[in-house]
Amino acid sequence: MRRLFAWSALVAVLVALTVLPWLMLDNAPTIEPPAAFQRADLAGIKSLFLKHDPRRQTPDMVHSIRLDEAELNRLLNYAVELPRVSGIAAELTPGLATLSATLTVPANPFGRYLNITAEVAEIPGGIQIQSLQLGSLPLPGALANWIARRVHQRLLQDQTYAAMADAFSRVDFGENQATLDYRWNPVLLTRLERKSVELLIAPEDQARMLAYAEQLNTLLKPYPRGSTVPLVRIVAPLFGRTLPAGSDVAAENRAALTALAAYLGGISLPRLLQGDSRSIYRAPPVLLTLLGRRDFAEHLTISAALSINGGSQLANAIGLFKEEEDAVKGSGFSFTDLAADRAGVRLGDRATDKAAMRVRQQLATAQNDADLVPDFRDLPEFMPQAEFDRRFGPVGSARYQRVIEHIDARLDAHPLTQ
Repeated sequence: MRRLFAWSALVAVLVALTVLPWLMLDNAPTIEPPAAFQRADLAGIKSLFLKHDPRRQTPDMVHSIRLDEAELNRLLNYAVELPRVSGIAAELTPGLATLSATLTVPANPFGRYLNITAEVAEIPGGIQIQSLQLGSLPLPGALANWIARRVHQRLLQDQTYAAMADAFSRVDFGENQATLDYRWNPVLLTRLERKSVELLIAPEDQARMLAYAEQLNTLLKPYPRGSTVPLVRIVAPLFGRTLPAGSDVAAENRAALTALAAYLGGISLPRLLQGDSRSIYRAPPVLLTLLGRRDFAEHLTISAALSINGGSQLANAIGLFKEEEDAVKGSGFSFTDLAADRAGVRLGDRATDKAAMRVRQQLATAQNDADLVPDFRDLPEFMPQAEFDRRFGPVGSARYQRVIEHIDARLDAHPLTQ
Protein backbone atom coordinates (compact mmCIF):
# COMPACT_ATOMS: atom_id res chain seq x y z
CA MET A 1 0.00 0.00 0.00
CA ARG A 2 2.79 2.41 0.88
CA ARG A 3 4.53 1.63 -2.40
CA LEU A 4 1.30 2.25 -4.30
CA PHE A 5 0.82 5.56 -2.48
CA ALA A 6 4.40 6.60 -3.24
CA TRP A 7 4.03 5.77 -6.94
CA SER A 8 0.69 7.63 -7.07
CA ALA A 9 2.27 10.70 -5.49
CA LEU A 10 5.17 10.55 -7.94
CA VAL A 11 2.80 10.30 -10.91
CA ALA A 12 0.76 13.23 -9.58
CA VAL A 13 3.90 15.37 -9.24
CA LEU A 14 5.07 14.47 -12.75
CA VAL A 15 1.65 15.27 -14.19
CA ALA A 16 1.60 18.59 -12.36
CA LEU A 17 5.10 19.47 -13.58
CA THR A 18 4.00 18.75 -17.14
CA VAL A 19 0.42 20.02 -17.23
CA LEU A 20 0.71 23.17 -15.12
CA PRO A 21 3.48 24.84 -17.21
CA TRP A 22 1.56 23.87 -20.34
CA LEU A 23 -1.54 25.62 -18.98
CA MET A 24 0.27 28.63 -17.54
CA LEU A 25 2.69 29.53 -20.34
CA ASP A 26 1.83 30.89 -23.78
CA ASN A 27 3.67 31.46 -27.04
CA ALA A 28 2.20 34.95 -27.51
CA PRO A 29 1.97 37.90 -25.12
CA THR A 30 -1.45 39.11 -24.01
CA ILE A 31 -0.04 42.59 -23.41
CA GLU A 32 2.29 43.91 -26.07
CA PRO A 33 5.33 45.95 -24.99
CA PRO A 34 4.52 49.67 -24.77
CA ALA A 35 5.27 51.90 -27.73
CA ALA A 36 8.55 53.79 -27.87
CA PHE A 37 8.92 56.39 -25.14
CA GLN A 38 7.46 59.69 -26.35
CA ARG A 39 7.91 63.22 -25.07
CA ALA A 40 4.18 63.28 -24.33
CA ASP A 41 4.62 60.36 -21.93
CA LEU A 42 7.34 62.20 -20.05
CA ALA A 43 5.27 65.39 -20.00
CA GLY A 44 2.32 63.47 -18.57
CA ILE A 45 4.37 61.83 -15.82
CA LYS A 46 6.03 65.13 -14.91
CA SER A 47 2.71 66.98 -14.82
CA LEU A 48 1.25 64.31 -12.56
CA PHE A 49 4.24 64.49 -10.21
CA LEU A 50 4.15 68.29 -10.02
CA LYS A 51 0.45 68.17 -9.20
CA HIS A 52 1.09 65.72 -6.36
CA ASP A 53 4.68 66.61 -5.42
CA PRO A 54 4.99 65.12 -1.91
CA ARG A 55 7.38 67.87 -0.86
CA ARG A 56 4.53 70.38 -1.24
CA GLN A 57 1.85 68.36 0.53
CA THR A 58 0.48 69.42 3.90
CA PRO A 59 1.47 66.80 6.48
CA ASP A 60 -1.23 64.62 8.07
CA MET A 61 -3.97 65.88 5.76
CA VAL A 62 -5.91 63.56 3.46
CA HIS A 63 -5.07 64.15 -0.22
CA SER A 64 -6.50 62.49 -3.33
CA ILE A 65 -4.86 61.33 -6.55
CA ARG A 66 -7.21 60.80 -9.49
CA LEU A 67 -5.80 58.85 -12.45
CA ASP A 68 -7.50 57.98 -15.70
CA GLU A 69 -6.64 54.74 -17.51
CA ALA A 70 -4.11 56.42 -19.80
CA GLU A 71 -2.27 58.03 -16.87
CA LEU A 72 -2.25 54.80 -14.86
CA ASN A 73 -0.95 52.76 -17.80
CA ARG A 74 1.69 55.38 -18.52
CA LEU A 75 2.93 55.15 -14.94
CA LEU A 76 2.86 51.35 -14.93
CA ASN A 77 4.80 51.02 -18.18
CA TYR A 78 7.20 53.97 -18.16
CA ALA A 79 7.67 55.23 -14.59
CA VAL A 80 8.44 51.79 -13.15
CA GLU A 81 10.64 49.29 -14.95
CA LEU A 82 10.39 45.73 -13.65
CA PRO A 83 12.63 42.83 -14.74
CA ARG A 84 11.01 40.50 -17.28
CA VAL A 85 7.73 42.48 -17.33
CA SER A 86 7.25 43.35 -20.98
CA GLY A 87 3.88 45.08 -20.66
CA ILE A 88 1.19 46.05 -18.15
CA ALA A 89 -2.37 47.24 -18.74
CA ALA A 90 -5.20 48.33 -16.45
CA GLU A 91 -8.89 48.51 -17.29
CA LEU A 92 -11.04 50.46 -14.83
CA THR A 93 -14.78 50.03 -14.32
CA PRO A 94 -17.00 51.04 -11.39
CA GLY A 95 -15.88 49.04 -8.36
CA LEU A 96 -13.41 46.91 -10.30
CA ALA A 97 -9.90 47.11 -11.79
CA THR A 98 -8.71 44.47 -14.25
CA LEU A 99 -4.91 44.32 -14.24
CA SER A 100 -3.03 42.37 -16.91
CA ALA A 101 0.69 41.80 -17.27
CA THR A 102 2.96 39.79 -19.52
CA LEU A 103 6.25 38.39 -18.23
CA THR A 104 8.95 36.85 -20.40
CA VAL A 105 10.29 33.57 -19.04
CA PRO A 106 13.53 31.65 -19.66
CA ALA A 107 13.67 29.33 -22.66
CA ASN A 108 11.55 26.19 -22.11
CA PRO A 109 9.40 23.79 -24.18
CA PHE A 110 6.07 25.16 -22.92
CA GLY A 111 6.01 28.83 -23.92
CA ARG A 112 7.85 32.15 -23.88
CA TYR A 113 5.32 34.20 -21.87
CA LEU A 114 3.44 34.11 -18.60
CA ASN A 115 0.26 36.14 -19.04
CA ILE A 116 -1.37 37.18 -15.77
CA THR A 117 -4.83 38.71 -15.34
CA ALA A 118 -6.23 39.76 -11.97
CA GLU A 119 -9.56 41.34 -11.14
CA VAL A 120 -9.28 43.58 -8.07
CA ALA A 121 -12.54 44.70 -6.45
CA GLU A 122 -13.36 47.40 -3.92
CA ILE A 123 -14.50 46.25 -0.51
CA PRO A 124 -15.25 48.30 2.62
CA GLY A 125 -11.89 49.41 4.00
CA GLY A 126 -9.76 48.20 1.11
CA ILE A 127 -9.56 45.96 -1.95
CA GLN A 128 -9.48 42.23 -2.63
CA ILE A 129 -8.58 39.94 -5.52
CA GLN A 130 -11.77 38.68 -7.10
CA SER A 131 -10.16 36.39 -9.66
CA LEU A 132 -6.69 35.49 -10.89
CA GLN A 133 -5.62 33.72 -14.06
CA LEU A 134 -2.14 32.50 -14.99
CA GLY A 135 -2.19 31.82 -18.73
CA SER A 136 -5.04 29.35 -19.24
CA LEU A 137 -5.01 28.31 -15.59
CA PRO A 138 -7.67 30.00 -13.44
CA LEU A 139 -7.06 30.21 -9.72
CA PRO A 140 -9.96 30.53 -7.27
CA GLY A 141 -10.36 34.10 -6.11
CA ALA A 142 -10.49 32.91 -2.50
CA LEU A 143 -7.11 31.20 -2.90
CA ALA A 144 -5.53 34.22 -4.60
CA ASN A 145 -6.91 36.54 -1.94
CA TRP A 146 -5.68 34.26 0.86
CA ILE A 147 -2.18 34.33 -0.66
CA ALA A 148 -2.36 38.13 -1.05
CA ARG A 149 -3.38 38.55 2.60
CA ARG A 150 -0.51 36.33 3.76
CA VAL A 151 1.97 38.29 1.64
CA HIS A 152 0.53 41.55 2.95
CA GLN A 153 0.91 40.42 6.56
CA ARG A 154 4.50 39.38 5.87
CA LEU A 155 5.31 42.71 4.19
CA LEU A 156 3.85 44.67 7.10
CA GLN A 157 6.96 43.65 9.04
CA ASP A 158 8.85 46.13 6.82
CA GLN A 159 8.52 49.64 8.27
CA THR A 160 8.37 51.37 4.88
CA TYR A 161 5.65 49.07 3.53
CA ALA A 162 3.70 49.42 6.79
CA ALA A 163 3.94 53.22 6.60
CA MET A 164 2.72 53.18 2.97
CA ALA A 165 -0.16 50.85 3.82
CA ASP A 166 -1.14 53.15 6.67
CA ALA A 167 -0.89 56.25 4.47
CA PHE A 168 -3.43 55.04 1.86
CA SER A 169 -6.89 55.24 3.33
CA ARG A 170 -9.20 54.50 0.38
CA VAL A 171 -9.19 53.31 -3.23
CA ASP A 172 -12.14 53.99 -5.51
CA PHE A 173 -12.51 52.49 -9.00
CA GLY A 174 -14.77 54.41 -11.39
CA GLU A 175 -15.45 54.34 -15.12
CA ASN A 176 -12.00 54.69 -16.73
CA GLN A 177 -10.49 56.24 -13.59
CA ALA A 178 -9.20 55.43 -10.12
CA THR A 179 -9.00 57.65 -7.03
CA LEU A 180 -6.55 57.06 -4.19
CA ASP A 181 -6.92 58.90 -0.88
CA TYR A 182 -3.80 59.16 1.25
CA ARG A 183 -2.50 60.93 4.34
CA TRP A 184 0.98 62.34 3.74
CA ASN A 185 3.87 62.12 6.17
CA PRO A 186 7.11 63.87 5.04
CA VAL A 187 9.29 61.13 6.53
CA LEU A 188 7.67 58.64 4.14
CA LEU A 189 9.36 60.23 1.09
CA THR A 190 12.85 59.53 2.44
CA ARG A 191 11.80 56.01 3.45
CA LEU A 192 10.49 55.35 -0.05
CA GLU A 193 13.68 56.67 -1.65
CA ARG A 194 15.80 54.40 0.53
CA LYS A 195 13.52 51.40 0.00
CA SER A 196 13.64 51.93 -3.78
CA VAL A 197 17.44 51.84 -3.66
CA GLU A 198 17.37 48.73 -1.48
CA LEU A 199 15.08 46.92 -3.93
CA LEU A 200 16.56 48.13 -7.22
CA ILE A 201 20.31 48.33 -6.51
CA ALA A 202 22.23 45.22 -5.53
CA PRO A 203 24.26 45.43 -2.28
CA GLU A 204 27.56 45.14 -4.15
CA ASP A 205 26.58 48.06 -6.41
CA GLN A 206 25.60 50.13 -3.39
CA ALA A 207 29.02 49.42 -1.88
CA ARG A 208 30.71 50.57 -5.11
CA MET A 209 28.69 53.79 -5.17
CA LEU A 210 29.54 54.55 -1.56
CA ALA A 211 33.23 53.95 -2.26
CA TYR A 212 33.20 56.41 -5.16
CA ALA A 213 31.17 58.94 -3.15
CA GLU A 214 33.78 58.74 -0.40
CA GLN A 215 36.60 59.15 -2.92
CA LEU A 216 34.78 62.11 -4.46
CA ASN A 217 34.52 63.82 -1.07
CA THR A 218 38.24 63.22 -0.50
CA LEU A 219 39.11 64.75 -3.89
CA LEU A 220 36.97 67.82 -3.20
CA LYS A 221 38.04 68.39 0.40
CA PRO A 222 41.12 70.55 -0.45
CA TYR A 223 38.93 73.09 -2.27
CA PRO A 224 37.21 75.88 -0.30
CA ARG A 225 33.43 75.66 0.01
CA GLY A 226 31.74 77.51 -2.84
CA SER A 227 34.79 77.39 -5.10
CA THR A 228 34.58 76.39 -8.77
CA VAL A 229 36.66 73.50 -10.12
CA PRO A 230 36.90 72.06 -13.67
CA LEU A 231 35.16 68.69 -13.86
CA VAL A 232 38.18 67.07 -15.51
CA ARG A 233 40.30 67.60 -12.37
CA ILE A 234 37.92 65.33 -10.47
CA VAL A 235 37.05 62.85 -13.23
CA ALA A 236 40.66 61.84 -13.94
CA PRO A 237 41.59 60.70 -10.40
CA LEU A 238 38.09 59.28 -9.81
CA PHE A 239 38.46 56.91 -12.77
CA GLY A 240 42.17 56.47 -12.18
CA ARG A 241 41.39 54.44 -9.09
CA THR A 242 43.18 51.07 -9.15
CA LEU A 243 40.80 48.14 -9.49
CA PRO A 244 41.45 44.63 -8.15
CA ALA A 245 42.10 41.93 -10.73
CA GLY A 246 38.89 40.52 -12.19
CA SER A 247 36.79 43.60 -11.38
CA ASP A 248 33.61 44.25 -13.32
CA VAL A 249 34.76 47.40 -15.12
CA ALA A 250 31.31 48.28 -16.46
CA ALA A 251 29.83 48.07 -12.94
CA GLU A 252 32.68 50.22 -11.58
CA ASN A 253 32.08 52.84 -14.28
CA ARG A 254 28.35 52.82 -13.58
CA ALA A 255 28.98 53.38 -9.87
CA ALA A 256 31.47 56.20 -10.50
CA LEU A 257 29.19 58.05 -12.94
CA THR A 258 26.20 57.60 -10.63
CA ALA A 259 28.16 58.96 -7.65
CA LEU A 260 29.30 61.95 -9.70
CA ALA A 261 25.77 62.67 -10.97
CA ALA A 262 24.32 62.31 -7.47
CA TYR A 263 26.83 64.84 -6.16
CA LEU A 264 26.04 67.36 -8.90
CA GLY A 265 22.32 66.72 -8.44
CA GLY A 266 22.55 67.54 -4.74
CA ILE A 267 21.95 64.01 -3.46
CA SER A 268 24.06 62.61 -0.64
CA LEU A 269 24.67 58.93 -1.39
CA PRO A 270 25.82 58.19 2.19
CA ARG A 271 22.56 59.65 3.51
CA LEU A 272 20.56 57.73 0.91
CA LEU A 273 22.27 54.36 1.25
CA GLN A 274 23.21 54.12 4.89
CA GLY A 275 22.15 57.18 6.85
CA ASP A 276 19.06 57.84 8.96
CA SER A 277 18.73 61.54 8.14
CA ARG A 278 15.24 62.80 7.31
CA SER A 279 16.57 64.27 4.05
CA ILE A 280 18.98 62.86 1.48
CA TYR A 281 19.60 66.21 -0.19
CA ARG A 282 22.72 68.34 0.21
CA ALA A 283 23.88 71.30 -1.89
CA PRO A 284 27.24 70.56 -3.55
CA PRO A 285 29.92 72.34 -1.46
CA VAL A 286 32.26 72.65 -4.47
CA LEU A 287 30.96 73.59 -7.94
CA LEU A 288 32.15 71.66 -10.99
CA THR A 289 32.32 73.11 -14.50
CA LEU A 290 32.74 71.86 -18.05
CA LEU A 291 33.82 74.24 -20.82
CA GLY A 292 33.65 76.93 -18.15
CA ARG A 293 29.97 76.29 -17.32
CA ARG A 294 28.31 74.50 -14.43
CA ASP A 295 25.24 73.53 -16.45
CA PHE A 296 27.36 71.62 -18.98
CA ALA A 297 28.91 69.52 -16.19
CA GLU A 298 25.44 68.75 -14.84
CA HIS A 299 23.99 67.90 -18.26
CA LEU A 300 26.87 65.56 -19.10
CA THR A 301 27.05 63.61 -15.84
CA ILE A 302 23.33 63.43 -15.04
CA SER A 303 22.49 62.30 -18.59
CA ALA A 304 25.21 59.65 -18.35
CA ALA A 305 23.75 58.38 -15.07
CA LEU A 306 20.21 58.39 -16.49
CA SER A 307 21.43 56.48 -19.51
CA ILE A 308 23.10 53.69 -17.54
CA ASN A 309 20.35 53.42 -14.93
CA GLY A 310 17.22 54.21 -16.91
CA GLY A 311 18.02 53.76 -20.59
CA SER A 312 19.33 55.99 -23.39
CA GLN A 313 15.86 56.67 -24.73
CA LEU A 314 14.67 58.06 -21.39
CA ALA A 315 17.80 60.19 -20.95
CA ASN A 316 17.48 61.74 -24.43
CA ALA A 317 13.76 62.35 -23.90
CA ILE A 318 14.38 64.15 -20.60
CA GLY A 319 17.07 66.35 -22.14
CA LEU A 320 14.87 67.32 -25.07
CA PHE A 321 11.84 67.89 -22.84
CA LYS A 322 13.81 70.26 -20.61
CA GLU A 323 14.98 72.32 -23.59
CA GLU A 324 11.44 72.56 -24.92
CA GLU A 325 10.29 73.78 -21.50
CA ASP A 326 13.13 76.32 -21.40
CA ALA A 327 12.07 77.65 -24.80
CA VAL A 328 8.60 78.43 -23.44
CA LYS A 329 9.24 79.66 -19.90
CA GLY A 330 12.94 79.32 -19.07
CA SER A 331 16.26 80.53 -20.41
CA GLY A 332 15.39 79.47 -23.97
CA PHE A 333 16.06 76.42 -26.14
CA SER A 334 19.79 75.60 -26.20
CA PHE A 335 21.36 73.17 -28.63
CA THR A 336 24.47 73.45 -26.44
CA ASP A 337 22.66 71.87 -23.49
CA LEU A 338 21.10 69.26 -25.76
CA ALA A 339 24.56 68.42 -27.12
CA ALA A 340 25.91 67.96 -23.58
CA ASP A 341 22.93 65.69 -22.83
CA ARG A 342 23.60 63.57 -25.90
CA ALA A 343 27.30 63.43 -25.03
CA GLY A 344 26.35 62.16 -21.56
CA VAL A 345 24.11 59.47 -23.03
CA ARG A 346 26.93 58.33 -25.31
CA LEU A 347 29.38 58.36 -22.40
CA GLY A 348 27.07 56.26 -20.23
CA ASP A 349 26.49 53.75 -23.01
CA ARG A 350 30.18 53.39 -23.89
CA ALA A 351 31.29 53.25 -20.25
CA THR A 352 29.09 50.22 -19.58
CA ASP A 353 29.40 48.20 -22.79
CA LYS A 354 32.33 46.31 -24.34
CA ALA A 355 34.32 49.57 -24.49
CA ALA A 356 34.18 49.97 -20.68
CA MET A 357 37.91 49.53 -20.07
CA ARG A 358 38.92 51.83 -22.93
CA VAL A 359 36.56 54.56 -21.71
CA ARG A 360 37.82 54.20 -18.14
CA GLN A 361 41.43 54.61 -19.27
CA GLN A 362 40.54 57.66 -21.36
CA LEU A 363 38.75 59.28 -18.42
CA ALA A 364 41.63 58.46 -16.10
CA THR A 365 44.11 60.21 -18.40
CA ALA A 366 41.90 63.17 -19.36
CA GLN A 367 43.75 66.46 -18.95
CA ASN A 368 41.34 69.10 -20.25
CA ASP A 369 37.73 69.65 -21.24
CA ALA A 370 38.43 68.68 -24.85
CA ASP A 371 39.23 65.16 -23.61
CA LEU A 372 35.70 64.86 -22.23
CA VAL A 373 33.49 66.44 -24.92
CA PRO A 374 33.68 68.30 -28.21
CA ASP A 375 33.29 72.07 -27.87
CA PHE A 376 29.61 72.79 -28.61
CA ARG A 377 29.64 76.45 -27.59
CA ASP A 378 29.24 77.61 -31.20
CA LEU A 379 25.74 76.11 -31.38
CA PRO A 380 22.63 78.31 -31.04
CA GLU A 381 21.32 78.68 -27.50
CA PHE A 382 18.99 80.68 -25.24
CA MET A 383 16.32 80.90 -27.97
CA PRO A 384 12.77 81.83 -26.90
CA GLN A 385 10.03 79.75 -28.51
CA ALA A 386 9.30 82.27 -31.27
CA GLU A 387 12.95 82.52 -32.30
CA PHE A 388 13.42 78.74 -32.18
CA ASP A 389 10.34 78.21 -34.38
CA ARG A 390 11.50 80.86 -36.85
CA ARG A 391 15.03 79.48 -37.20
CA PHE A 392 14.49 75.73 -36.87
CA GLY A 393 10.77 75.03 -37.01
CA PRO A 394 9.18 72.45 -34.69
CA VAL A 395 11.21 69.72 -33.04
CA GLY A 396 11.76 66.98 -35.61
CA SER A 397 11.72 69.28 -38.63
CA ALA A 398 14.41 68.97 -41.30
CA ARG A 399 16.26 72.08 -40.07
CA TYR A 400 16.16 70.86 -36.46
CA GLN A 401 17.27 67.37 -37.47
CA ARG A 402 20.28 68.75 -39.38
CA VAL A 403 21.59 70.29 -36.13
CA ILE A 404 21.08 66.99 -34.27
CA GLU A 405 22.96 65.15 -37.03
CA HIS A 406 25.75 67.73 -36.76
CA ILE A 407 25.95 67.13 -32.98
CA ASP A 408 26.03 63.36 -33.45
CA ALA A 409 28.73 63.66 -36.10
CA ARG A 410 30.93 65.54 -33.64
CA LEU A 411 30.30 62.86 -31.02
CA ASP A 412 31.12 60.17 -33.58
CA ALA A 413 34.47 61.82 -34.17
CA HIS A 414 35.36 62.33 -30.50
CA PRO A 415 37.65 59.63 -29.02
CA LEU A 416 35.54 59.20 -25.89
CA THR A 417 32.09 58.93 -27.51
CA GLN A 418 32.81 57.60 -31.00
